[in-house]
Amino acid sequence: MTRKTVFWLSALLTTVLVARGVEFANGETWRVLSHTMARGIDASTGKPTGNTTRFLTIDEQAVCWFEIEVEGFGPLTFTWKWLEPSGAVYREHTSVELVPRSGVYRFWDILTIRNTPAEVKLGRWLVEIYVRTVELFHTSFLVESPATLYSVQVKATGFDKKFFTSLYVDGVKVGTIIGSETRELTFKIGTTRKLSVDEYVQGEIGVRFHCPANSVSVSNESFHVFLYETEYYLKVVSEYGAPKGEGWHKAGSIAAFSISTPVAGQWSVQYLFKQWTGDSTSNSASSVILMDGPKEVTALWTTDYSQFYLFAAIIAGTVAIIVATLVARGRRPAEPVTKEIPTPSAPNCPNCGRQTLYVVRVKRYYCTQCKKYL
Repeated sequence: MTRKTVFWLSALLTTVLVARGVEFANGETWRVLSHTMARGIDASTGKPTGNTTRFLTIDEQAVCWFEIEVEGFGPLTFTWKWLEPSGAVYREHTSVELVPRSGVYRFWDILTIRNTPAEVKLGRWLVEIYVRTVELFHTSFLVESPATLYSVQVKATGFDKKFFTSLYVDGVKVGTIIGSETRELTFKIGTTRKLSVDEYVQGEIGVRFHCPANSVSVSNESFHVFLYETEYYLKVVSEYGAPKGEGWHKAGSIAAFSISTPVAGQWSVQYLFKQWTGDSTSNSASSVILMDGPKEVTALWTTDYSQFYLFAAIIAGTVAIIVATLVARGRRPAEPVTKEIPTPSAPNCPNCGRQTLYVVRVKRYYCTQCKKYL
């Protein structure tokens, strides 16, 4: 067994604090009320300041302080043994304190760290405190190098482990975060970095996850959670018109959708909204739906031919009038075919004075100017 092992075993077996009073033959007794390690002492009160068990190599000192209740009076001899992490005694200091009467007293000893050999002896130190030859208590503390890096833990919640989001530092992708996974990043102390994730993460069909606050600036050790909200897609289908309301909606929200009706077609035909089918059976052109999952609604239509029939009737009537007019014009009597047989004895027309012609077929005279038989 090594010397260091023996040292630590003995330290563990030693009583941390003397709970009962220690009495000497002369009747003098004392007991420790409290003790601590600290970075300093308030000179006005004799109380410790900056209590800690972790010291950095840049700290000026480590103070071992305790408060003791004494019954009796006279000189008391206190000894502090500072043992470095290897177990060797680094410093031993003894002082004689005069106790004038029974009461509570405070004592302390100081270990200088900065710019001394102690600043390179990193690890756990042990301090043993004795009064005369009796150990009062012992305590431990750490001496560590100052940190040059700070760590930031990042977590993404709102979707399960089969989905992930990209993680960016100052706009550069550095990896991914699986749902509910925690990633740790380290940065140089004194620097500020911008962390961000994807604003949207695609889930199953009709499902996605949205992170409204998808970026954060960090400059010291911290823990940040990027919270994603579930969104569902509402699909609005219609053979006619321009449906409204299709798109992504937050889970649990009420989504509105609608269609304009009637819709004009060709030849004065109109399409009238009848009702919705699918995830809604509303018969109102404007309706709402609870988005507790992906939704799809389809508009049903009926066809209105009344305007078409009226238009067709007007066209048919117009055509009939035109046809009738043409037919009527086609039935007028044709001008008689005459055979001009000029004769010296043909009389002149009594109306226009022009010479008439004799029509053999009807055996009458015909005036070509007045267009009538004599």
